[in-house]
Amino acid sequence: MSLITLAAPLIRQAAADETYQQDLHDSVADESAAREGLVYAAIDTQDLGWLSPSEWQWFARWRQSMGGMLDTRLLEHLAFTATSRSGRFELRGLVMRDPHTEERAPTANPTASYPEAPGLQWLQRHALEFPDSFEVARDALQYATRPAWFTLRVLTSHQHERGEQTRAQLRDFARERELSPEITSEWSYNND
Repeated sequence: MSLITLAAPLIRQAAADETYQQDLHDSVADESAAREGLVYAAIDTQDLGWLSPSEWQWFARWRQSMGGMLDTRLLEHLAFTATSRSGRFELRGLVMRDPHTEERAPTANPTASYPEAPGLQWLQRHALEFPDSFEVARDALQYATRPAWFTLRVLTSHQHERGEQTRAQLRDFARERELSPEITSEWSYNND
């Protein structure tokens, strides 16, 4: 049995109440095994049923705040359960604001593979596969972080089947808002 399964009741309470958030924080601060199991360990498939999607979102942000990395299995689970527009926006924000992804994004090539960087890997796959590329682009523009710029570079690369359409939409967006080339160069892999 994983530690997440054992801690699920406390995680549920912490997601809704600051007092329990402190209890969860104290439990990992005082115990290295708890820290390892809750902050750094991979999330097992069987763990996913123990928390609701909103509780998993909270838990993923909490792990980030404690220095943990994003978990690929959890991201895929959250992507599957994020059926509303606001749910998808929150999920993209979870990844686009991730500190580890933020570190790697400035030098990331949109056509390379990133198995050791779950945030970049997820953003890349999501940008290439999500049916509405401009929804992804709009969210990236809202977050305006380095991982968001990476996502836009993926969307405007020739690898993306709708790349030219996305480039045109982004040019229109920049022109309407009179954005400088310094800003737009951040999101264009081909400096288009």
